[in-house]
Order: sequence, then structure tokens, then C-alpha cells
Amino acid sequence: MQENTNREKLKLVPKKPGVYIMRNVDNRVIYVGKAKILYNRLAQYFIGTPRDQKTMQMVSNVTNFEYIITKSEKDALILESNLIKKYNPKYNILLKDDKTYPFIKIDMKNEYPYLSLVRKTHKDSNKYYGPFLNANVVNEIIDIVSKEYQIRSCKFDLTRPKKRECLNYHIGYCSAPCTRLISSDAYKINLSCAIEALDGGLRQMLPKLKKSMLDFADALDFENAGMMRDKIKTIEKFAEKHRVVTVKKVDLDVVYFYYTQGITAVIIIEVRKGIINDKKSYTFLETDDIANDEIITSFLEQYYLIKNERTNRIVLGTNLEDTQIDFDVLRESLSIDGMRDVGISAGRGKFSKNLLLMAKENAIDAIKQRLETKIDDQLFLLKEKLNLYSVPTRIESYDISNTAGSNPVGVMTVFENGAVSKKDKRTFAIKGNNGSDDYASIYEVLDRRLRNFVDGTAGFEQRPDLIFLDGGKGQVKMGKSALANYELDIPLFGLVKDDKHRTKDITDGYKNYNVRENRELFTFVSKIQEETHKNAITYHKKKNTLTATQSELISIPKVGKQTVS
Repeated sequence: MQENTNREKLKLVPKKPGVYIMRNVDNRVIYVGKAKILYNRLAQYFIGTPRDQKTMQMVSNVTNFEYIITKSEKDALILESNLIKKYNPKYNILLKDDKTYPFIKIDMKNEYPYLSLVRKTHKDSNKYYGPFLNANVVNEIIDIVSKEYQIRSCKFDLTRPKKRECLNYHIGYCSAPCTRLISSDAYKINLSCAIEALDGGLRQMLPKLKKSMLDFADALDFENAGMMRDKIKTIEKFAEKHRVVTVKKVDLDVVYFYYTQGITAVIIIEVRKGIINDKKSYTFLETDDIANDEIITSFLEQYYLIKNERTNRIVLGTNLEDTQIDFDVLRESLSIDGMRDVGISAGRGKFSKNLLLMAKENAIDAIKQRLETKIDDQLFLLKEKLNLYSVPTRIESYDISNTAGSNPVGVMTVFENGAVSKKDKRTFAIKGNNGSDDYASIYEVLDRRLRNFVDGTAGFEQRPDLIFLDGGKGQVKMGKSALANYELDIPLFGLVKDDKHRTKDITDGYKNYNVRENRELFTFVSKIQEETHKNAITYHKKKNTLTATQSELISIPKVGKQTVS
């Protein structure tokens, strides 16, 4: 069943580079991978037979997957490494190490700064360039720049001058600051030229190198021509910009709003300490009649204030037309309730602009999936309202029924892809002496269901994507206690009723989610609660009828309990 779901989902995966994340039944990340073409790579897992036994073992544990589109395969490689360090997936054990990608560092605190390779950046006065995929490229760039601008390559303490220059000076590769053959001011002029070249990706060096390569080739000096060619390739690699990491240790959220064909998609890319940390996706239907400014303002206020999300800076992007956002007012509204000095901008730096392009591409893909999927709209609305990881294609709802504590029963009602699945309905006669104790009864019912799931009992093999309990905080607390017994991470909520026993809110035990504000979602949730309550009442009446019949038979002379049963 789950394998078929993944295959259906695979049809919507784009043929673009990116990173994919695989989760198990407990919603834990078990594998992170990168791909030049996402569809082709994921198809190797879900279509046909994986190449080896270990891969087959991993795929058998995958119940859901998601992905992030990147600009290039190299961006995907860097993002993959960052996500592996974040999630520590079970099947990425070979990639679990403490190494990070290399950077070029210029030690600006030194009187005579030099270039060096480092794997960590800091918030200081030094300059950093990177990250790079290959340490060899970093060392080659350091060598090229140092020689071109006569920057020292040694790391000696130069507070005291040396008596003699090293070989690099005599072959024209260094200006010998160690013996003060160059003044500090003159050295800094060389350094500023090197920094300017690095800031420009060393592109200004390419014409000179290409001319030298051709001159050497014309002179049949193919060895030096080959050396110039290799330097050109190295500089071209250096000039490549990566979208997924910045040398600045910034914390920010990139939020992109994209509208087309009646759907508005919102993509949030979280950056923490200069590294992409997470991606969240939301899609909203029927937004044609809502002002674009209202869409942006309402979403940001609900996301950051109501959902209690935190960030220091927000970079906004959108394709919504005629938007006139008052950044000062929005900044002020988001700077309350513990969020201080939230910076909001349209994204001016290269890193922010690159992330906005990535977010836009993912937003376009989210709308494509939304248009092509066969899953009902209510499930998407429910996912967004409850901030679930994935669309809840299988929902299980539970209710308890009794009369003054007699014949207590429980029922499990199942909704598959938004429709009630009568064949999956399960009933439970309460075995404990719980009587009219709804809390103890709901705990027993859910505990029995989960134990059957863990044991692989027939009829209970499928894992729910979402669990609803009829009731409030008390029922939710007992339900989460039952889940904890089996270490299962399944979203669980209570369906709260008003004084007239009609659906009112959804609660997670701490806060309530208002479903009345969306008629379509309210109707769907009410249907789940009403169907479950109806099933519980029907089963309870059946038990009462059976009990009454048994009581009448026992009253007949010479007929006992054994005969009745």
C-alpha cells in the first residue's frame, strides 16, 4: 500500500537537481541523498528492484519522502551534507563525519595578511570565500592568488624581521615582507588588489591566462600551455557561486509567495548560521478574492505570531502583482511577543537573491503537485492547518460510548484519501473496569490498536498519518501516553465540541486550531467526528441489545450463562 503511494508521488517529481529526504513509519529521517535528476534517482528506489540487499532493506522502511530543488548538482551536494549533519540519518552512516566544506580565509588581523584553507568560519574581521567542494581547488587558488599579487604563503610570526628572504622571493612569487623589503602600506595595496580579484571571482585574470596559454601553444611549449589551461579551469571552478551556504553566520527565513491558476504557494527556506536548515511548503486555494497585500501580511502574522516561529530576518519575494507592503508596519507587528527587531527586506545580496530563486522554483513545483494530485483538497487544508509533515492520506478517528458506565465500547473510524473506509472500521469492547471513565477507556482502545500495529496483527498493519480523538486536553494527554509506550511519532489531536455537541476546534493539548474559519475544512472535520460518533453509538446500542437479550434468556429456568453464550 505504502509502496504504491510512493510510486504515485514519484510521478510528480521533477527532472531537476536537488536533495531528497526519506522518512520511516515514525516520521524520522532515515536517509538523505542528492541527485542530478531527482526523478531518475528516486525511480531507482521505487520502480523495479534496487541493486543491492542493503538498499532494498532501506527502501522497505521508507513510508514517505520529500525533496528540495536546487540550482545545480554541486548545490545539492553541499545541502545534502548539511542535512545529514542535522538529521544524522540511520542509512547515511558513511557520511557522518565532522568535516565541513573548505573556505579561503584572509587573516585581516595580521600586519601582513596571508591566505589559508579553513573549514570553519567565524563572525570576525577576517574575510572568507567559499564554500568549495574540493580542498585541492582551494589550495590551487591560494597558490595562484599569492603568486600573482605577491602575497606571502608562509604563516610565520613576522613581528620580528627575518635576516634572509626565502626562495619564493627570488623566483618572484613573494614580496618578502619577512625581511621588510616591502612596507606594510605597499603590501596592503597588493592585498587589496588580491581581495578585489577574489571578490570578482578572479575573472579579470582569465584574459591574461588565456593569452599566455595561446602564446605557449604557438611556441610549442605544451607543458606550460597545459599549466595555464589548468589554472583557467581552477579559476572557473572558483567563480561558481553556491546558493545553499554563505560565509556569513546569518539566521534568516526566505519567504516566497507564488500565485498561478487559482493557487497561492508559499515556500519558507530556513537559514541558520549561514546554512539551509529546512524547507516548508504551503498551498492555498481560492485566493482570487483576497488582496495580495492581505495574503502576505496575514500569512506572516499567523506563521510567526500564532505558530510561534522565530527568526531575526525575513527576506520576502513574490510574483503577486500590485503588492504594496508597508515593511515598517509589518516589521512592527512581527516584533512583538518576544520577537525583537525583525528585519524584513526584498533581498538585495547575492545569497538572498539566489535563495529567492530557489524558493520560487520550489513554489512552482508545489503548485504543479497541487494541481496534478488526486488527493482531496481537504487533506491539504488539514496538513497546512495542523502544520503536518505530509498530507494525511490515512486518518484514524476514535470515540467512546457508554450508558452510565455500562457496556463501554470504543470505535476506530478510518478515512482514506478523504473518504470513509468502512472496511477498515474496528470496534473495541472495553475490557478494563473503566466504566464511565472516558480517559481510561480511550487509553485502553488506542493502546490495543497500537500494540496490534507493532505486533503486525492482521487488520492493523497500516500506520495512520493522523489520529483524532473525540475530546479535549484530557483525551489528548492519554492518547499521547499510549503513543509513548511504543515510541511512535504519529500526529495526534483532539476534536473539541461546543455546548451543542457540534465540532468547535482541534486541539493538540496545548493550543486550539480554529477550523471554523474555513468552511471546506470545517465540513470535513465535522464529517469525521460525526461518522465516528455515529459508529460508536451504533456499536454501543448493539452491545446493549445483546446484553438485554442475554439477561432475558438467563431468567428462563434451567438456562445459565454457559447455555446463553
